[in-house]
Amino acid sequence: MKYRAIEYVLPSRKVSNEEVLQRVQRDSRSDLTEAELNRVLRLLKFAFRAMGTTVRYGRTDAERPYELCAEAGRRALLDAQMDPKEVDLLIYVGVGRGFVEPATANVFQDLLGLSNATCFDVMDACASWLRAIHIARSFIDSGAYRNIMVINAEFNGNFEDYRVRSVEEFDYRFPAFSIGEAATATIVSASQQHDDSVTEFRTFGDQRDKCLIPLPNWADYMGTDHNLGAELEPMRFVSFGRDIMEFGLNKLVEQYHKEPAFHDYDPDIVFFHAASDGMARDGMRQCGLDESIGYYSHHQFANTVSASIPLAMAAAAEQGRLEHGMRVIVAMASAGISTGLSRFTYLT
Repeated sequence: MKYRAIEYVLPSRKVSNEEVLQRVQRDSRSDLTEAELNRVLRLLKFAFRAMGTTVRYGRTDAERPYELCAEAGRRALLDAQMDPKEVDLLIYVGVGRGFVEPATANVFQDLLGLSNATCFDVMDACASWLRAIHIARSFIDSGAYRNIMVINAEFNGNFEDYRVRSVEEFDYRFPAFSIGEAATATIVSASQQHDDSVTEFRTFGDQRDKCLIPLPNWADYMGTDHNLGAELEPMRFVSFGRDIMEFGLNKLVEQYHKEPAFHDYDPDIVFFHAASDGMARDGMRQCGLDESIGYYSHHQFANTVSASIPLAMAAAAEQGRLEHGMRVIVAMASAGISTGLSRFTYLT
């Protein structure tokens, strides 16, 4: 399978750590004492240093998610030198969306003029893009589809909430302050060259309460009594960041060392999910990989959810870090908790 294009669009507003700290201070003042507020701000500064967070991008009031995402799709078609009618499958991925049904892919099938494409959504939190690429590869290998676009619009500003109501709440709120926005579009097609691909996912569903955005009826579907140590409110992002990173990284490293397809592979570049540059570097060390071949994108864009891997790959290609013929490893730990490893030769 070859990558015909990986394109991205960032919203125009750059949001610094200082701006986030000011908004947390402003919105939390009525809930916290001065001492508690100062402690929360110190903890947040420490988290930013540990994760490598410096900036994230967000929309202005004039920017609409569908416009930015459609622009990423148009750029991908242009880069691939492909007529919209040549795309025969569109997969929309990620958390950013405006409705539960129909599939958000329908919006972009229409806006991009993909009149010969059928479409559906894949939703698996931050792992959604890698899941969709795995599905696309299977479809291409089987001959079911020839040219597949995978697209996302991770514009989750509707989840923005800078209010921290207690010091204890910080434990499951701080990852929200390192979320960035982006749209990406990837086009993949069949290749006559072998790309040496292996992809493997593992899931630990008993850890589903570590990171979630609940709907109003979440309790009817939780499967267990609620004892999260967090106040769940509809559409309010909750993430026990330390727990999900530690558990996810441990399982990911264990998976890497157990599978010869990965630990015997000699990559030229490694992409970890951009939840944290600190976690990615730790993962490289624990896997016994040279840190210099890791591509660290959190400090550039923050955590852009399912867009983080394609955004990092596109940026690496722009910077000359990712080139045709390179051996690639992608490592992902996502809400669920699911871990995913993928290796392949990057063909263009």
